[in-house]
Amino acid sequence: MIVLRDNRLWDILWLVLFFGLTTYYMSLASKGKGIPKIRTIAALEAIVEGVGRAVEIRKPVHFSFGSGGAGLTGEAVSETVAGVGILSYSASATAKLGARLIMHLPNQPESIPLLEGTIDDAYLKEGKVGEFDKANDLRFYGTGMMVFAAAASEAYIRDGCALKIMVGRQNTLQYVHLEAAKLQGAIVVGGTTRWTAMYIFALTCDYMMIGEEVFAAGAKVTENPYMLNSLQVEEYMKYFSLAITALAILLRTIGVDIVSFFRM
Repeated sequence: MIVLRDNRLWDILWLVLFFGLTTYYMSLASKGKGIPKIRTIAALEAIVEGVGRAVEIRKPVHFSFGSGGAGLTGEAVSETVAGVGILSYSASATAKLGARLIMHLPNQPESIPLLEGTIDDAYLKEGKVGEFDKANDLRFYGTGMMVFAAAASEAYIRDGCALKIMVGRQNTLQYVHLEAAKLQGAIVVGGTTRWTAMYIFALTCDYMMIGEEVFAAGAKVTENPYMLNSLQVEEYMKYFSLAITALAILLRTIGVDIVSFFRM
């Protein structure tokens, strides 16, 4: 059996570097060291502003992960974790200021206990136990992207909407209810890492978290040292990749065959 394939040396070295950095910074996080500071994110400030506006005009705050944006398996997990942090932050703001929160649940039933528990914990921390009306404001529409879009849009019209927040892996049909919230005069805050859906948020959101900003926002509001340090590893790897790319381009322009070098 062939354990190592030809032309994979750099892939292995890259993998070793990534795991080495991750292990080192996770070790620092366990000791509370090396924690980076994250810049101010406008979308997070807009959430607090929007909750205050909701209290003033007596209309609710709507939060959702889209029809299927709260996955607990595969590559969606990290975005769900970040989104749960933003949900906790938003629920704490509504509990503290006394705004009504309506939670539109995704079509993934396995995620419901996590999302419900997150809201309960946020209200508990603000001393508002039992003030979140689960019977009316924790809403599950079943499966189907169009069903979710139609039901959420109807809720904005019937209940009113001062602030709409949506994070998670989305599809293009989410445009329908994001635009519906916009038409009700809501402040719309959204974020996704799915590049094929980013244009939807660009068209409808007043404040947008683009790509990895979702992870940064989740880490910032939770202040989780492991999440913060994992962002640091990601940044180092990203800039190192850019540096290697720039070096390769420079060497290629002066006639050095850098391509064959990286095929080892």
